[in-house]
Amino acid sequence: MSTQSTALPIRDNLARWREWRHARWVFSPATAILSLMLIVAVFAPLLAPYDPVKPNPAEKLLPPSSLHYFGTDPYGMDVFSRVLYATRTDLTIAISSVLLGILVGMPLGALAGYARGTMDEILMRLTEIVQAFPQILFAMAVMAVAGNNVINLILILALLNVPVYVKMVRSVTLPLRESDFVLAARCAGHSSLSLVGRHILPNTLVPVFSQFSISCAFAVQMVAGLSFIGLGVRVPEPEWGSMINLGASYIVFGYWWPSFFPGMATFLAAFALNDLGQRVRRTVLREL
Repeated sequence: MSTQSTALPIRDNLARWREWRHARWVFSPATAILSLMLIVAVFAPLLAPYDPVKPNPAEKLLPPSSLHYFGTDPYGMDVFSRVLYATRTDLTIAISSVLLGILVGMPLGALAGYARGTMDEILMRLTEIVQAFPQILFAMAVMAVAGNNVINLILILALLNVPVYVKMVRSVTLPLRESDFVLAARCAGHSSLSLVGRHILPNTLVPVFSQFSISCAFAVQMVAGLSFIGLGVRVPEPEWGSMINLGASYIVFGYWWPSFFPGMATFLAAFALNDLGQRVRRTVLREL
């Protein structure tokens, strides 16, 4: 009796340890950073001490202090308030564009992998055409023609994400189309659309979920890059890339803060999203 009573807690502790190891990504620094950024994005109006788009020429380029935690920019706008509001702008654009890319790419990839034939060939050639162009140059060209506004930016980033999810879901669908449960559903009289929607798409969610945050990291960098060159979010709307550009020419004069703090926010967001995606992917591969 005594041996059993001491062995069971040890096995329970080992099981808990294994479960914690498999869920390490939940308690990682990346998760903490992203959680903080999401809180900031939601409660930015309550956290920001100043209006993020209100210029004050009398307070231009003030250094960080107790009045302006991150200093002020060349227009006298509070950098701290603008960084908080820019978190909402950048994350909203990034997440919206990736979700739109998933909503379009997942069903197309599943249909291509299940139907094969002409439809598969057409979709694969279209995705290869989109991916053949350098992504930043493609986005710059489209934004220059269509105009730089938030809606166009979301649509372009979604278009760049669609081929990723088309190919990913197609690669998962190809072995599934000959699996027992799909063959049984086909024999039961389910249509192709019903098979794809009810049996194949749910089985592609795990790799899509693991790719989601990595795609968001890419989108954050693209938004900041396009805004930095004036083809993304327009000034004075707070956005990290445009804020970096606004203060870049003043760094040589010692005014580092207008560019430094939005640059750090961009770095932390991209790092945390990419790190979280890698951790989730490793966890998923361990489970398979």
